[in-house]
Amino acid sequence: MPLFAFILLAALCLALVGFACTCLTDHPMQAIEHALSAIPALPALVEIWASSALVLLASAWLLAAPLGVRRPSAAVLQRFLL
Repeated sequence: MPLFAFILLAALCLALVGFACTCLTDHPMQAIEHALSAIPALPALVEIWASSALVLLASAWLLAAPLGVRRPSAAVLQRFLL
């Protein structure tokens, strides 16, 4: 199984377990009320977008670096040969 598919499947299973634990222990309307009451306690949307943009820019900067910079030279690779 590819790593990407495994991560998506694991996230889906985790979400289903969390949903089952939340909804099966209380009355369904109580679970909805608990979820809605937690919304004001979340961080501001501006903070979320700012941190998301920083992470996106940092990852794009790392991925856009030339491959030659990250690869060792042939001489460095050959020094470990016996």
